[in-house]
Amino acid sequence: MIFSIDQHGDRAALYDPSRNEWWSHTRLSHAVSQLAQELAAIPRSLIFNFCRNDLRSVSIYLAALEAGQPVALLDDNLREELKQHLIDLYRPEFISSSLSPQGGVSEVIPGVWRTAAPFTGGLHADLSVLLSTSGSTGSPKFVRLTRRNVEANATSIAQALAIRPEDRAIASLPIHYSYGLSVLNTHLLLGAGTVLTDDGLMAPTFWQAIRDHACTSFAGVPYSYSILNRLGLDALNVPSLRTLTQAGGKLNNDLIAKFSAQMNARGGRFFVMYGQTEATARIAILLSGSPPAKLGSAGLAIPGGCISIESEEGAPVAIGGVGELVYRGPNVMMGYATSRDDLDLGDVLGGVLRTGDMASLDDEGFVYMAGRAKRDAKLFGLRINLDEVEDMLLKHGATAVISRDEKLRIFCEYGDDAAFEHYRKELAAKLQINYRAFEFVHIEKLPTKGSGKIDYQSLLDHP
Repeated sequence: MIFSIDQHGDRAALYDPSRNEWWSHTRLSHAVSQLAQELAAIPRSLIFNFCRNDLRSVSIYLAALEAGQPVALLDDNLREELKQHLIDLYRPEFISSSLSPQGGVSEVIPGVWRTAAPFTGGLHADLSVLLSTSGSTGSPKFVRLTRRNVEANATSIAQALAIRPEDRAIASLPIHYSYGLSVLNTHLLLGAGTVLTDDGLMAPTFWQAIRDHACTSFAGVPYSYSILNRLGLDALNVPSLRTLTQAGGKLNNDLIAKFSAQMNARGGRFFVMYGQTEATARIAILLSGSPPAKLGSAGLAIPGGCISIESEEGAPVAIGGVGELVYRGPNVMMGYATSRDDLDLGDVLGGVLRTGDMASLDDEGFVYMAGRAKRDAKLFGLRINLDEVEDMLLKHGATAVISRDEKLRIFCEYGDDAAFEHYRKELAAKLQINYRAFEFVHIEKLPTKGSGKIDYQSLLDHP
């Protein structure tokens, strides 16, 4: 059984809020086995699992893995035209959704519909999971993962975070997002529990669920921690919360130091992590309690993985030098897919992932992110990294920076004209660029994707 959930007995596995009940690992294992038997009886097929953080979505995902049927995890909240576009491109034989899909012909098992697509095959024998690279935008670009990728990454993360059977996670991120999925996978692997919820961080019911079920861990992207900082961890009355993890982008060092101190004061742990969907989830983890001198680092490569820094030509970069982060490990994807025709491809990367992220290594192997290569802008002949500009301003509140019309447009959930004028001059002095290059825009709430990451594309279209 995938993640050995059949071996964890009556320990709590998943809390189903729709029924107000816990499912034990034994009960979940029996339900998954039954679904897997039905899925295994059909020809090898592609399943589109339009996910919510609910029991149906998790059960179909686990059953597909167990039955050896490739499954794509997608956002159930995608607009119908985006869903249909993906269905047209990939021609899945089966669709699982919270509601009867437009392309559904017949419901073969509860929550799973047969489509009109014929059994055309063309699915590589090692293909197990497809994850979107773009959250809730409906992009047709998928990451192709094997069962080994998924299990290897779950094992490495569980080991690095020292997850215990008595731990309970709150599903603070969607399971169709690699980070959210990794939280589910690691807790299932160790016989721990996960409280399923689709509530957002601003909903009182989210924090009430943590209190009611004594959740011990919370996972968030940088924007999540901006919200948590605004709400105030100590004011939320969640004493059971002992582990915080952060990934999905670089968090401001001041917030890292603040949350580390808060968790240390309550005898807890705060982990900073770096990863990509292309590596199933995690690549590096900064262990809780690391020396203060490592503040700002994303940590060391996960167990079983290796990080190097290379030039554009593939040559090694000296210690301390900035280059592209290259990762090697058993969790590296087989490759990308942009249509059904790509699903028959084998492993084109051989365990080596050129991440496209710029970084450096210190003499102890700790990695320091230097921004996304694509997140560069040319202003007055100078190359400026947008992530670094964001980092300079995040101490004031939630911030997102884009480049448009040869300027940096800086969207802030804080500030007024007077404050923005001060920030503009401050940035100009630090970056040695004319202050007219910076345009500040106040916004009530930054747009985000289903993963919780900032939706930069939406900001590019902002008037």
